[in-house]
Amino acid sequence: MKKLVWLLVLINVGLLAYFNKDVILPSAPKAALLAIHPEKISIVTQQQIDALPKKGVAATAPTVAAITPPSVEVTASTNPASAPATCYEWGVFSAANLTNAQAAVSNLSIQTTVKEQSSLEAKRFWVYKQPLKSVEAAQAKTQELKALGIQDMYIVQDARWKNAISFGVFEDEQLATKLLNELRAKGVKDVVKALRNQGKGHASLQLNKLTDTEVIELKKLKPEFPEADLKEVTCS
Repeated sequence: MKKLVWLLVLINVGLLAYFNKDVILPSAPKAALLAIHPEKISIVTQQQIDALPKKGVAATAPTVAAITPPSVEVTASTNPASAPATCYEWGVFSAANLTNAQAAVSNLSIQTTVKEQSSLEAKRFWVYKQPLKSVEAAQAKTQELKALGIQDMYIVQDARWKNAISFGVFEDEQLATKLLNELRAKGVKDVVKALRNQGKGHASLQLNKLTDTEVIELKKLKPEFPEADLKEVTCS
C-alpha cells in the first residue's frame, strides 16, 4: 500500500515538473519576429542605391601628403684637374744667343720672360768632352759611355762646340767638380770642367707653368745651346 502511495507521489511530481519546465528551466532567447507590411515595400533605382552612405567608409578620404625627398644637388666639375705644371729658368745666354733661344722657344708656343743676370749670376761651369771629328764618332762615343752606366749627356750641335759631348752645366762649381770626379771614377777619359761663359752672359729665360710635354720638347734644344742650364724653379 505504501509503495503505491510513493509511486503516485513520484508520478505527480514528474507531471508537475514537465508542465512547468519553462518556469523551472531558463528558456533560450527568442528573436522577435518583424512584422512584414507589403504596402510599405518600394523598388529603388541604382542611383538611389549609389547615393546611400557606405557603412564603415568615411565620407571623405584622408589626404595623404606626398613626402618628397630633399633634392641632392650634384655639381659636376667643369674644370677637370689639369696635369701639374712647373716653372723653369733657362740660361745664361749671351746677347746673340738670347735672341736665338727666344725664337726656338717661340716655335714651341711657350711664353717666356727675360731675366737680367749680374756677372756673378751669369757664371756657368760646364762639364764636357772635347768635340770629336764627326757626328758619327760622337754617337759611337756616347754608346761607349752608356755601357759605363752614363745616361745624362747629349751631343752639342752649336757651331763652335759641334760634336762635343756635354754632361751638364752648373751654377755651383762644387756640383760641377763632383760630376767630373764621378765620370772619371767610371773610366771616362779626357773629360773637362771649364768656366763656360766667364760671367759674360746677359740674361736667362723664365718659363712659367710648363707641362711635362713642353719640358721634354725644351730639353731637345739643349744641344743647340750648350752654355745654357735648364733648371726647375719656384713659380712666381
